[in-house]
Amino acid sequence: MKAFDYLRRAYYKLSFYYQKFQFIVMSFVVAGIVDYFFIYEIFVSLSGLIPVFMLEIGPVIIIILSIIIVRGIVKFIKKMKENKFLLFLL
Repeated sequence: MKAFDYLRRAYYKLSFYYQKFQFIVMSFVVAGIVDYFFIYEIFVSLSGLIPVFMLEIGPVIIIILSIIIVRGIVKFIKKMKENKFLLFLL
């Protein structure tokens, strides 16, 4: 009977870590791609209205926003770890 409990626990742990890994990877990829393209398109569309210096600063702003988003993801994961009953929702 204990063997089945260990197998069941191992299955849940593997699925939990797989979901966690998938969530982290998708958060980085989706947030990075979406932010980059939207902000870049905004800067390009405004290129006639703003000076060239602002267009050159665009990638720096994109990097700063990406760092802020990554920090938010890390804080969210830490908060989910504190709420033990929500771990399997991640």
